[in-house]
Amino acid sequence: MTDRLKNSKDAADYRNKLLKEQDYIDPITKEKIQKGSEVLDHAHYGEQRCRGVLARECNSWEGKVTNAFNRYMKHLTNKPLPEILRNLADYLEQENDSKPIHHTALGLDVKKFSRKPADEQKQILQSFDVEPESNQKKRANQARKLIKTGKLKI
Repeated sequence: MTDRLKNSKDAADYRNKLLKEQDYIDPITKEKIQKGSEVLDHAHYGEQRCRGVLARECNSWEGKVTNAFNRYMKHLTNKPLPEILRNLADYLEQENDSKPIHHTALGLDVKKFSRKPADEQKQILQSFDVEPESNQKKRANQARKLIKTGKLKI
């Protein structure tokens, strides 16, 4: 193979060769690439060298991640994107069970309560010795108070 793919046929042949070498597995998701969604990925900087074969959606996602880094993060650090992504993965995987619940979760928890059937809402409130109100909106407010105090966990 030459150092440069000359046309789309060369690119397709090289893509198929790489795809076989990858055992039809996407390097990002580690899932099988569905026939018809395979694309030859390449760097969008420097010499634009080919990197591997990705599923079309993974290729789009990789491009969006790279663009977002360049737009929102690059001016904050001189670290390369892969290092920042590893740091992000470490950050997302850290244990947070001992930290407080964010205040915006209250609205989400009240919505979860509100989606429950009326009989279940009443049963939950009664389990805290609260006489359930007659309508759903009032029961949601009762639940809100219990959630705020930490008694009710949804």
